[in-house]
Amino acid sequence: MKCLLVSTLYFALIFASFNTCKALDVDHYINARAYSMGGTSSVLPGFTNPASYGFLSPRYLSLEYINRYGIKELSSFAGTVNYPNEYLNGGMYISRYGFDAYNETLVGANFYKKLSQKISLGIRMDYLNIHYSDKESDASVVTGDVGLLIHPTDYLNLSMLVINPFRTELKIGEESAQLPNVFTMGIGYQPEQTFLLTAEIEKDFALPAIYKLGMEYTPIKAFSLRAGMWTKPFTPSFGIGLQLQPFTINLAFSHHPILGFHSCCALQFYF
Repeated sequence: MKCLLVSTLYFALIFASFNTCKALDVDHYINARAYSMGGTSSVLPGFTNPASYGFLSPRYLSLEYINRYGIKELSSFAGTVNYPNEYLNGGMYISRYGFDAYNETLVGANFYKKLSQKISLGIRMDYLNIHYSDKESDASVVTGDVGLLIHPTDYLNLSMLVINPFRTELKIGEESAQLPNVFTMGIGYQPEQTFLLTAEIEKDFALPAIYKLGMEYTPIKAFSLRAGMWTKPFTPSFGIGLQLQPFTINLAFSHHPILGFHSCCALQFYF
């Protein structure tokens, strides 16, 4: 039974690589806080939007894990370091997805700068390596992303993110497929210190648009409640955050109407 499951997953992932090529997209960067808020990751601090830390200055290390539908072969592990400085702020992200027969390793480097009191710009370079066969050489590609964060008022953030603007292709064996080319726009509205609303539109130019909504309520400084949803298909999400300085723990869950539950967790250490 175990061998049958692994073989089925292997061929499903190979099929996905050639036909949808979702190997590198917005959801590749694990953000447990955003995941619990409907996946509105471009407007929230994190690695997804390279400009998102332009108005903040946290130095941290983090470990992230996501389990898809209770199947460990579809899990991802990731580590992140964010290190702002007076010259050029930067961060690095490393993740691994899959199992022995099929796996993806991603290394990303973010560089960001606050251009003014209201605008932050960020770029990212990505290196993706895919192991899909013990009999073939691994496939690899280098691509880039661009992000923008606008902070017009103390309670409002606007975000824009372009994944793979140069429409880079990935060659696997004798086949080539274009990596996802995705554009997102987001808004974060925080009328009070304890309450945050987020919304986002994500458009992969090969797929229908996805609409996302999220909210966060922080009744006390150390504890946050979160919920959200996204469409295509309708998927609710929820989670919590615990701040135990110098650590932050984020837990997130979502439920796909057919495939079942996702779970995600992250541990951050601020220094």
